[in-house]
Amino acid sequence: MARGSARSVNSVDLYKLVKAQEHLLHRFGGHPFAAGLSISVENLDLFTQAINQQLRQITGGTMPKPKVEADLVVTVADLSKELFLELKLLEPCGMGNPVPKLLIKNCWFENTWHRNQQDAKGKKIQYIKTEFSIRDSSCKNNFPGIWWGHYKDELPPQKSDCIVELDYNTFKRRYEIRLIAVRPAINEINPVSECSSILDWRNLSPNKYPSLSESPLVLKECPTRWDDLQVWLRRSFHKQQPLALAWSKPNFQAPREIWLKLVGIAKYLCRTNQAATRIQFLEKLSISNQTLYLGFQALKALGFKIKSQENYLIFSPIDSKNSTHQIEAAIDKFTAAVKEEEFQKNYFNEVPISIINFHLKGVDHQLSVSSEQ
Repeated sequence: MARGSARSVNSVDLYKLVKAQEHLLHRFGGHPFAAGLSISVENLDLFTQAINQQLRQITGGTMPKPKVEADLVVTVADLSKELFLELKLLEPCGMGNPVPKLLIKNCWFENTWHRNQQDAKGKKIQYIKTEFSIRDSSCKNNFPGIWWGHYKDELPPQKSDCIVELDYNTFKRRYEIRLIAVRPAINEINPVSECSSILDWRNLSPNKYPSLSESPLVLKECPTRWDDLQVWLRRSFHKQQPLALAWSKPNFQAPREIWLKLVGIAKYLCRTNQAATRIQFLEKLSISNQTLYLGFQALKALGFKIKSQENYLIFSPIDSKNSTHQIEAAIDKFTAAVKEEEFQKNYFNEVPISIINFHLKGVDHQLSVSSEQ
C-alpha cells in the first residue's frame, strides 16, 4: 500500500478532487483544504494521471496563486497577552472559523537563527524551524516568533509586511507569533539596488579604497556562507550605508597543518596553565565557529578536557579512552570542515559581484499576500 497526505491552495476543493477517484483508493478522508489517503501501489500511476487531468479541467491549466488574507492590521506594540485573550474569545477555531490572521506592516527581523528539530530520542530530524525577533517603529522592544519549515536566510533583509498568528508557547512560557507569510514591504526601496548598494572592493589595499560621499559599512572578513552576507546586508540596510566587500584572497594552510597548530595551542595552554577565549582561537586559526567546534571535539577525542569559565576556555590533559579509529575519525571530520571552508572562501573571493547582487536581492521572497481589515 502507498499512503500520502496533501494540503490545498485557495479555490481548489481537495476533498472533492480526491473523492472523484475513490474507486481507485483503499480509503481516504479530509476536507476542502487537506486530505489523506491510502492506495494500492498498482493503482498509483493511474490515480496520478486521473487527478492531474481533473485538476487541469478545474483550473483551466493554470494553478491559482496561494493567497493569505488577514483579519486585522496590528503593530508589534499590539502583540500582547491582552490581544491573545481577546482573540481567544473567538475559539473554537477550525474549518468554518479559522485562527485569526494578523498583518504587521513595515517590520523587520532580528536575532534570526534556525535549526533541525529533534525527535523524542534527541536525534535531529529533517524539519527546520527558524526563530527570530520582530520589531517595528511602534515600540522599542521586539517580540519573539517562529517560522516552521523555513531557513533564516529566507527572511527578507529589508522592511517587510507579514501575516502571523498570535500564540502562547507553553514550553517556553511566553507569547509569540507564528509566521504564516512574508514579503518585502510594498513601499520599501530595494536595499541592494538602491539604499544598500554592494561595492566590490575585494583584493584592494585600504589606500586604494574609492572616495565616497557617504561612509560604507566595510566587510573585511571573507564569508563562508550566504547567511553571513545576509547578516551584513541587513545591518547595511538598517544603518542606511552601502556595503563594501573588502576582503582579500585568504592565504590557505593545509587542513592538517591547522589541526597540528590547534593541538600545539592546546598543549601550550595545558603546560602554562593559561586560558584563552574562543575569539583568540578563531583569529589564530582563521576558521569559523562551526569548524572550531569540530576541532574541540577532536581535541576531546584525543585526550584533552576543555572547561568553560566565564569567557575563557581552560584546557587540561586526560587519558583518552578512545580507539585510534575514533580519534582519526574526529580529526578527519575537522579537517574536512576546514577544507570545505577554504573552498567556500575561494568561491566568495572569485564569484562575480553580479551573482552576489542577484542572490542577495531575495528574488525568492515575492509571495502573494493580500490583507483585509
